[in-house]
Amino acid sequence: MKDLRKLSVLFLVAAGLFMFNSCNKDEAVTENVIAKTTATDYINMINSFSLSTVEEITSSDDGLKSATIVDCLTVTIHENEDGEFWPRNWTLDYGTENCECFLGNNKRGKIHVSLTDWWKNEGSFREITFEDFYMNDNKMEGVKTTLNTGLNENGNLSFTKNVADAKLTYADGGEITWACEKYSEQVGGAETILFADDVWSVTGAGAGVNLDGKNYTMAITTALIYNNGCFYPVSGIVEIATEGEDLKVINYGDGECDNVVTVTVGDVTETVEL
Repeated sequence: MKDLRKLSVLFLVAAGLFMFNSCNKDEAVTENVIAKTTATDYINMINSFSLSTVEEITSSDDGLKSATIVDCLTVTIHENEDGEFWPRNWTLDYGTENCECFLGNNKRGKIHVSLTDWWKNEGSFREITFEDFYMNDNKMEGVKTTLNTGLNENGNLSFTKNVADAKLTYADGGEITWACEKYSEQVGGAETILFADDVWSVTGAGAGVNLDGKNYTMAITTALIYNNGCFYPVSGIVEIATEGEDLKVINYGDGECDNVVTVTVGDVTETVEL
């Protein structure tokens, strides 16, 4: 992550609440400057619990059996004692050392997944939990659930996704928490069996406590569009309100698969590379 504290004091006052993985968290600052929580921290929290790769592995035909996906990731199916195919239960084991994965993200530890029925069947329910799991040396805790709610009014496959008791704990002991309910609609790629061409529209809201111990709320005011293969949304707008601070607006752009967002507070807009 870039050291966003090298930006001007004006930008820190305006966007400090928004930026995510800040460095030098013990740096002395003035009373009016927020030193810890950055836009990158919020974005990392949201994206860490997106878990699209985990969901893809446990939805594909290959994910319905035990396999070694890469050298440092082993997927194990836990067979049912009664011999029934459903529900399915997986353990994704990244080992005890950092495993470099998609886009250079390092993972270690285990992820446990249960799925009651094929993910495209209405009513199927997926639960994801963590066991000593770290992403980029940040410990992840919490529970993510996904319920297939069938075809919506647009005729598109839709899901309700909840994250509860989520927490990222940094190596220096700093913590940021997160809970949310989001609604996901498949708006592209449904006509093929491939995951690579899937496009999802996501709305919803959440809340938590940031690294500074302040309560914050998040609302997706313009639907986030996710293209499979892109780690961050390619477009959409998120607004974050934190106690005692001005409203912050994160804009993911106009469709490019990149790691660039704009952060706006009042009349100040900055471009941030995640």
